[in-house]
Parts: sequence; C-alpha cells; structure tokens
Amino acid sequence: MKAAKIITVALIVIVSMIVSIDFQLKQQFGRSLDDPRGAISVPGIREEVTVGRDSLGVPYIDAKNEDDLFFATGYVHASDRLWQMTMLNMAMQGRLAEIAGDDYLGFDLFIRSLGVGDVIDDAMKKINGRSRAVLESFSQGVNAYVESHPHLPAEFFLTGFRPEPWVPRDTMFVFAMLSLNLSFNFIEELDFLNLAARVGFEKAAYLVPVYPDQDLPFDETRKLAEIDCRELNRLAGSWNDVRKQLRETMSISIPASNNWAVSGKKTRSGKSIICNDTHLALMMPNVWMMMHQKCPGFESAGVTVPGIPIVSLGFNGRTAWGATLVMADNQDIFIEELKVIQGKIHYRYRGQWVPARVHREQFRIKGRGSIVRNIIYTVHGPLLNNGLANMPLPPEMPVQPLPVKSRYGMSLCWGIGDAVRTLDGFLKLGQARNAAEVRNAVLDMESIYLNIVYGDGDHIGWQVSGRLPLRKKGTGQLPSPGWDGEYDWAGMLPVTANPHSEDPADGFIATANNRTVEKNYPIHISSSWFNPERAERQRQVLGRIDNVSANDMVKLQFDHYSPMAKKIQRLLFHGRPAREIRRAVRSMTDDGAARAWEALEFLKPERFNAVMDKDSAPAAVLGAFMHAAVRGIFLDELGPEGSVPWESFQDASMISYSAQQDHILGREDSPFWNDINTKENEGKWRILAEALDRAILLCEDRMGSNRQAWKWGRLHTYRWAHDFTKKIPFFHGYLNRGPYPASGDGHTLDVATPSWGDSFDVYLIPAMRLIVDFGLEEPARLVCTPGQSGNPSSDHYDDMLPYWLNGKNYPLPFGKEAVEKQYHDVLVMKPKTPPVP
Repeated sequence: MKAAKIITVALIVIVSMIVSIDFQLKQQFGRSLDDPRGAISVPGIREEVTVGRDSLGVPYIDAKNEDDLFFATGYVHASDRLWQMTMLNMAMQGRLAEIAGDDYLGFDLFIRSLGVGDVIDDAMKKINGRSRAVLESFSQGVNAYVESHPHLPAEFFLTGFRPEPWVPRDTMFVFAMLSLNLSFNFIEELDFLNLAARVGFEKAAYLVPVYPDQDLPFDETRKLAEIDCRELNRLAGSWNDVRKQLRETMSISIPASNNWAVSGKKTRSGKSIICNDTHLALMMPNVWMMMHQKCPGFESAGVTVPGIPIVSLGFNGRTAWGATLVMADNQDIFIEELKVIQGKIHYRYRGQWVPARVHREQFRIKGRGSIVRNIIYTVHGPLLNNGLANMPLPPEMPVQPLPVKSRYGMSLCWGIGDAVRTLDGFLKLGQARNAAEVRNAVLDMESIYLNIVYGDGDHIGWQVSGRLPLRKKGTGQLPSPGWDGEYDWAGMLPVTANPHSEDPADGFIATANNRTVEKNYPIHISSSWFNPERAERQRQVLGRIDNVSANDMVKLQFDHYSPMAKKIQRLLFHGRPAREIRRAVRSMTDDGAARAWEALEFLKPERFNAVMDKDSAPAAVLGAFMHAAVRGIFLDELGPEGSVPWESFQDASMISYSAQQDHILGREDSPFWNDINTKENEGKWRILAEALDRAILLCEDRMGSNRQAWKWGRLHTYRWAHDFTKKIPFFHGYLNRGPYPASGDGHTLDVATPSWGDSFDVYLIPAMRLIVDFGLEEPARLVCTPGQSGNPSSDHYDDMLPYWLNGKNYPLPFGKEAVEKQYHDVLVMKPKTPPVP
C-alpha cells in the first residue's frame, strides 16, 4: 500500500508539473499575438495603410500605392502564417536540417537534387521591374514584422529557431514549392519502381491504370525489360521516407479540386457564376489564407499562399477565376547507366561515356555543424541517387561521393518553365477587366499546370496553363532508358497550344482533375488523370438544371452523392457480375454467407441512395466493403502493411485513377484476383464476396453489434493535426482539432478522401470554397479551413471550422458600405519617417 501511495503521489506531482508547464508555455505563446485595432508606426512605408479585420480575422488591406500594399501584405502574412511560410521556404531550399536536425538531411539532399536553386537564380536575373518591386516590398514587410516582434509563435520557441531576413528569392522558392506540388509524375514513377521490384514490370502495369477506357501501360513497361528492377529498387527503396516528409512539409502530390463556370443563359440573374473548391491535404494550418488587397489601379481578393504576395484564386471586382490540377506530366525519370572512370562518375549517352557534372552543396545540421554533398547532373537533369540513398554520416568523412550501389542511376527531367513570367501572369489577374484579359494572363503562366476556369458577368472560359513537354517517343508515364536518347524531350510546347474553351453551347464548363480531352487528343497532356466520378457528377447536375443561383452552387459544393457508390450497386445487383457474386456467396460457410447477404441487404438501391452521409449505415457498409475488397485483392502480394510496396501502392492510388477502383469495377483478367497464400485460385467474384463478409465484421468490430448505431461518420473522420504533435506528447489540445464525423468520400464533390485498404481517416478535403455570382450586388463568397491564422494562440486558428463543416460560405465584399460593416477591427500602419517627396 505504501509503495502504491508513493507512486500515486509521484504521478500527481508529475501531472501537476506538466499541467503547470503547459499553462506557462501557453501564456508565453499568447504573447505573440497582436491587437487587430489601433495604430502603429512602421519603417518602410511611404503613406498610411489600413488593415481591416473581420470577425474571422480575414484582412482587408487598403493602401495608397502598390509598394505599400505589398509591404503591408508581407507584414500581414508574417502576422498570420510566419512559421508556415518559413517552413515552406526552408523546405524548398533543402534546409530543414538546420531546424530539425539529422532526421531531415535526406529530405534536404533530395530537394537540392531537384536543382531548383539554379532555376530560381536564373529567374532572379530576368525578373522585371514591377515584379521585383512587389517581391522587395513584400520582403520588407515580412522583415518589419519580425524585427518588431521579439515573441514569435509557439513553433519558433519550441525549435529555438528565429527566421532569417526574408528576401525576394525566398518567395520564389515558395512559388517553386507550389509548382512542385502541382507536378507529381516523378513520384508515380518512383512508386512504380518499388511495385515492380515486388511483382515485376509487366504485372506492375496492372497497378498503374491510365483511365477506365484506356489500355494498361504495357508499352511503357516493355522499354524497361532489359533492366533488373531489383537494382532500381535499391535506389528507389528509401523513397517512402522522403515522400512522408514531403507530405508533412508541403502537402505534395495529392491532386483533387473542382471548378465550374455557369453562363448567364442557365442562371437566375442572367449573369455568370464561377465556382472553385481546391482539394488539399488535411493540414494544420491549411496552405491557403484569405486576403483582400486594394490600392489605386489594383484590387484582388481570394486566397494566397503564405510567402507569396499575390492572390492566387479569387475575384477582382470585374472577373473571377478558379483552378484545378491539370494532372499534366511535365516530369520524367530517366534510368542512367553509370560507370566510374579514373575516379569520376560517367554516364552512357548515345554510345559514349560522358563525364557527369558535379555541384557541391553545403548542408548545415542543427547541433552538428556542416557537411558537403555532391549533386550529380546528366544531360537529362540531376541524379536522384544521393537524395534517395540511406547515407551514413561519419563525422570523419564530411565530403562523401555519389553512392553507386548499382550500375544505374535515376535522373529527373522537369519542365519547370519560366517562373518569372508565371508570377507576372498572377499579378495581371488582379487587373484583368474582362474574361479575355484573364485568359491573356493565364497564357503567361508557363511553370504551373492548372485548369483555370474564369469569367466576367457575360462570358465564361477555360484555359490550361503551363508548357507541356514534347517527347520524341513514349508517354513518360513510367521511367525511360536514358542512354540512347530515344525518349528525350524535343522541346516544350507554348501555352497557346493547350486546350481552351469559351462560352460553350451547353452553358457550363467543369473540371475535376479528370481527363478533359478526348482519348486520342493530339497533344499528350498526361497518363495520370484522376478518377472520373466527380466530373460525371458535375455534368449530371449542371447539365439538367436551369435558373441557377449562388445558393444552388453552395449545395453542389457540399454534395455527397457518390457516382462510385452507384457503380458498385450496378456491379452487385445487375447482370452477370451480380449473378457471379451470389454464386460465390452461396459457396461460403454459413456464417460468412449470412454476413455477405446482410451486406447486400444494406447496399441494395431501395435502402441506399448512394449518398455518403456521415449518419448513414449503408454508407458505412459500403466504405467497409471498399476497404475489405482492396485488402483482399492486393495485400497478399504487396504487403505486409507498412512495407515499401504497400506504401508505394497506397501512394500511387492517392495520386491518380487507382488500381483499386479499376479492379473493383472491371479488370477481371488481372493476375491479382488470386490469393497467393492459398492453393486455390479464388477469382474476382469470390474475393468480392468475401469482402462483403468482412465489411460486416469490420463494422461490428469498430461500431458494435447494434446496427442502429452504425454510421459512416463513426468510421470516417476529419482530424486536423499539427506536425509537432506527431513528434511530441504535449500540446495536442492546443495544436490539434477533431475528430469530427465526415460525410463524402474520394468520389463525391465534397471530397473527404480516405485511403481505401489502409485507413478511414480523411486525408484530402476542400481547403477552400469560392463562389462568385455576378448577378448579386456582392458577388463573392469564400471560406477556408480551419482558420485564417496559423498561430495556435489565436482565436482565428480554427474559427472557420463551423462554416466549413456545415457547408456554409462567407461574404467577400467589395462595396464601400459592405466593407466598412464587415471589417470592423482596423489597424492603421503609419510611416515612421515622413514620406519621401
């Protein structure tokens, strides 16, 4: 008893100390917040600037000149998202080890291997006067904030890091991050190599389908036939660790978004409506922040990326624009044959051994000093070997050569385009007076690949941005041999060659990361389209309705009808597939068959309307069936869970049209319809029948035996988790939000995508919802999630969640009276010195 009392007292003391420290630290963190009202003197501005804030903390910046406008933008960005913009910048520079230590050295080396620094240095030499002035003013504003704030947000305190002065080059690195985030085929190619190492090149083709009506990429796999896939896996095998860190820091390579434009002939007012909801990884904070910028000659409101001073998507009072990912393939992995000749790395190219170019990079590591690594370049681009290898770091060897574990290397060819011209294009959007001028601005966007849907009151349009590569041979979907030049790029196409549409006869334009062109379109855009269901739903609804209002569009953005659920119902209840599944169920054991029949009863159309509502029991059974089916089809050959092939498979399925969907709805000839752990050949119908059985077992296990208590939202939840809480046991309540029950899935317009076969947790959401109805006095509505501020001590860290979770939107006013009413907290920024005459 005495020992128990001592332990109890010790635990009470420890808990009390933790609570006390936690309270004191939160008090410390709260000192980083500013009063949104009052007046401050700021060195660096020429004239008075006002920053209004509304009840959600959204800023309205009103300046008398453009330099002061972007200075104030920098100040506000730093006030709301300093840690986030610092991390995005440091990540894309390959400098996270300076903050987080050894764990991020591999990440830093991989990022530097991409060669972004050279591209940005070249861009900064060509930048025009206006763009340079914008970036310099923004940088000055960021630095003015940091210099005047000794107490920075919690993350800086916890890491002991204080940011360096911001410079224009830093914004370009964040911009490059945005470009990388919208280009992801190299990730698919590395994932494919990991899959091929387990099952072989030809069988792995079944795991990377292109689109429901297109052939599997067997031609792409045949070009790799002479290469031992296991040797390539030695290089790509550690990709999983790098990819996880990329997702944590950049939300990289998770495509999805919806946008659409409805012409006046289908709307209640006779004026256009533009809608957009961009789908990004569920992060705390979100990568978007809201802002309204105004000065003489320039006005724009919408979402910005922390660290980039320009509204990316939004409304300028006369025109509106929104974006989805094109899914363009502007990256290729080339397999290089390597050889050491007289101590130097060479690569074979067109019959000769060519010396590789070597660039030395210095890396600073928190607590360890500096080391130097070599970045190796071929004619195709930087070799990724060093960035993907697990490197020992003995202190006595600060300079290490390229690790050649096989005779192969992998180089990355990336058509990053003209970043300066792209930046200019976004600047022009703030001044575009009509739809035609929006399109002209988009044509300047060479380095970013988007479906831009746009309009003014009378016209709507769609333009694909970004310069696409022209390949000599092949599609570039999978890695290509680099030694004979056969698969090299012949050049880059102009943006004017990209798909474009204006004022279509059916009265609307819609994109959802789907294949937006016919199968045999003369320009090769991609082999990595996303699933077609969201686009099908857009066409289904927009094609049949007239007299459309903004409220109708709010409902459509919050739509939870799943065309995929309807397709599964057709599979289960119609034609030969339904007969085969029932035959397989009848061959099962009594208990298993009873559960499978019960699952079918839940999923029949009379009981399930294909709406993935959080309170729906049939939706829960459908989700459980999808989960069980994916595991039944693939886990035996690609597992166990957590292995490199399984992780690569799950990742590849997040990026584009998935093997999971492709197999469940078709692909009866696939070699994966067989459990390699049994003697019998099960076939598709037996595996799906067993998945019905396991769906009921899963629901019982997770939600109990009471069927009345089963709900999709009990399995399927939103959790906003700060990266810090993945590494430390404290501050979860301070930094994280959730869980909240989630409706939808990866096939609904209101996306809430889980990883089928792995987890029901939502990883992809609409990070913003924008609606601009030109028929209204105040056309624009916009909401983000979870809040405007990235500072956990702020009331605006999470106060947009009630709007977002309940499908509500929020006004983004332009009229003087509405602006004054909404932006009631006003901070006046005054020049610290008299204005220069």
